[in-house]
Amino acid sequence: MALATILPLPALLPAPLRAEPRLVILVRHADKDVQRGDPNLSPAGLRRALRLGRLLPACFGPVDRLGSYGFNAGNQKNARSYQTAVPLAVATGLPIRLFGGGEDDSPAAPPDLRQDLWLAGRSAVLVWEHRRLPALAAILGWPAMGPIAADDFDDLVVLRYSGVAGEPPAVTRHRQSSLLRQPCYQRAVSPLPLVPLP
Repeated sequence: MALATILPLPALLPAPLRAEPRLVILVRHADKDVQRGDPNLSPAGLRRALRLGRLLPACFGPVDRLGSYGFNAGNQKNARSYQTAVPLAVATGLPIRLFGGGEDDSPAAPPDLRQDLWLAGRSAVLVWEHRRLPALAAILGWPAMGPIAADDFDDLVVLRYSGVAGEPPAVTRHRQSSLLRQPCYQRAVSPLPLVPLP
């Protein structure tokens, strides 16, 4: 009787896989009104957030994960980020993952976010304030993102991952105002044809 070759169990297992997202869209929270001085979106910001709820899935495909950073229920810090995410949550049925941090004395984002199993193989939208997005982009593999102007609410950053662990993402920047004129969005908001009643 021939003896079977016995391999140790670790040799049969694949090398550890690093979790990699498929796509991450970074969104600055929608418009605020500095004259009002409250933590909420302005009326224009609410309109922008409502459009984003349809625009992102229509132009970039299904969204699997949705996150908002730094919301503090005690002082309402970063309420605008959460409010910006709500219409997309309603449109997709996704829960909003609330990430801690973002206060002046705390880390900008967890350093292992890119390998978080929550993102593995997924398409995600992350919403935060403009001054924190470059640090978030760096953690996600794009350290070259420059600052965002305080009055710029129109920018979107899309990070596409190749699936090769550790490889830098392909980065594209979009203007929301331009995407609203594209066929992907126009089809999503075109009225449904009325079907005559019998």
